[in-house]
Amino acid sequence: MPAGTLSRFLQTPLNAAVFSWYPPQVTRCYTRLLGRRYFRVRPDEAERHLRQLREVFSHGHRAGACTPALEQQVLQGVFDHYFEKLLLAYWGFARMRRYLLRRVRLVHADLLDDALHGGRGVLVATAHFGAVEFLPASLALRGYPVTAVARFRTAKLKETLVRRASQVGVELLDLDDGAIVPKMLTTLKAGRIFVTELDELSNWRPSAAKIMNFFGRRAALDRALEVLQRRSGSPLLLGLMERLPGRRYQLVLESPVEHHAAPTGLGDDALLLKRLEHHVYEAPDHWYNWKELQRIEQPAAA
Repeated sequence: MPAGTLSRFLQTPLNAAVFSWYPPQVTRCYTRLLGRRYFRVRPDEAERHLRQLREVFSHGHRAGACTPALEQQVLQGVFDHYFEKLLLAYWGFARMRRYLLRRVRLVHADLLDDALHGGRGVLVATAHFGAVEFLPASLALRGYPVTAVARFRTAKLKETLVRRASQVGVELLDLDDGAIVPKMLTTLKAGRIFVTELDELSNWRPSAAKIMNFFGRRAALDRALEVLQRRSGSPLLLGLMERLPGRRYQLVLESPVEHHAAPTGLGDDALLLKRLEHHVYEAPDHWYNWKELQRIEQPAAA
């Protein structure tokens, strides 16, 4: 039986070698094959994703939308996340650079350019959505000054990704190193783009003052992003890396001021969480954080 998480199962020295030797059309199929094997042996791990998916798609206007086909697409999206992570880490630098420049396009890049002109840096909030692993490098390769945070499952992966990030001009901060907030503020003060994730539910410190409906659940939101935005004075954008057919991608940027129908009085971070929810409903296979929804309070029984 595979030991540990799917992440550790896939990030072996052999798989690192496979990703350095073979092209993406091969390694993507290889990752999906290994992922399906893992979930066959560890169905409990697959069920952690699917249980939350079924609950979200079992009420309101989404009732009945969770089909077996959708379940398989969601699991395949999990595998594609690891394919993208390993490709970024272990495929040759020159090949990866060409891959990102040719296959990723930016949508609404003018929002980012305008925000940078203010001189206070930019907070780009993303999520466990689509090809998020490609987001920082895709911006840096186009000349944007980028800093991102990461948590590494293995020491080998950390070493590889930090080296790869420095090659493309991305500064990586390790969430486990401590004193992370001062480093974030320094980054923004220097006029850089700071990339962080909205949906790190395992790290949320819920606030009773910030309550909203999130995927049909009563969610007490984390205040970290709101505090960071207030202390830095930096503008906030949503950035999601959508997958397109043919292993192509688009980074879609949105501003919270565009969306006035979202919850009022809770801050821009809440507005962007509602936009994330919208995008996940539109493409549930792009989100690979389904299992973490168990951390959010269930709706009260009728």
